[in-house]
Amino acid sequence: MNAKVIRAATALILALAAGAMGYTAGGSGTESPNISIPAQTIAAPTAGTTRVIYSLDQKQNDKELIALINAAEDHIYFAIYTFTLPTIADALVKAKKRGVDVKGLMDSEQSGNSYGTPITAKLRDAGIPLLVERHASGNGIMHIKLLVTEQAYAFGSYNWTNSATTLNDEILEIGTDPALRQTYENILKRLFDAYKGNAAAGAAASVSIGTIDYTQAPAHVGQRASVRGTLVKAYTSASGTVFLDFCENYKNCPFSGVIFADDVKKFGTLSRYNGTAITLTGKISSYQGKAEIVLSNPNQISL
Repeated sequence: MNAKVIRAATALILALAAGAMGYTAGGSGTESPNISIPAQTIAAPTAGTTRVIYSLDQKQNDKELIALINAAEDHIYFAIYTFTLPTIADALVKAKKRGVDVKGLMDSEQSGNSYGTPITAKLRDAGIPLLVERHASGNGIMHIKLLVTEQAYAFGSYNWTNSATTLNDEILEIGTDPALRQTYENILKRLFDAYKGNAAAGAAASVSIGTIDYTQAPAHVGQRASVRGTLVKAYTSASGTVFLDFCENYKNCPFSGVIFADDVKKFGTLSRYNGTAITLTGKISSYQGKAEIVLSNPNQISL
């Protein structure tokens, strides 16, 4: 049998095996001729099982997470990018009150914006330690969506938001495999150690260091600030990303604002700011040696 035939046969076997496994691992293993995603159980998983949940089947991924939180007896460690659901926050607070060790890692921008601040404040007020990422360049986000207890884990694309629960196509895997659960926990512990001392500041996270001139921005990479200057032009690249340039020659300019293509429509006609002194507020990051603020909300621009 030649190499091409062997590769094709191997791919077919793997595909059939994946189809046979289906939605639930650890069950009877009975093959089904159709792809089927059973209803969610709204219960903590039993030992030796894995459930893969598609968000829009029942629109209750939040309740699945809460069931897992409620079943925890020793510890709950989590990392989450966007967290706005008070029901999940309440479940974490209740777990803390019953003596469970609860610790979390959040994204510095998301935890400090107008949507994330109430959740951050609620968790911190309950005595739950919260950290945020600290990357040397000021770039990079904390994009993990993971929760681990002493019994199980929940991992996938699912952010803890209403839109992720009821509108978005999301996947949430809940399982109990000891080796995988421990691997996820080890990653969280590694990040907790790496970002030790970089506590989420709740409501204070949304406060900048103050207003600075755009020429001073490179000295404040990694910090939140309000950066002010006169906009020379709003330049749209071939990819649709908009750069807010504060110098005639952008190549020699120490700072710029960046709006990625997916967010541009939110801002309207940006050329209306040309020749006007504006302030950009957000976390200053560094890209290719230049300071920048990435803008995703029109409220980050003010006159």
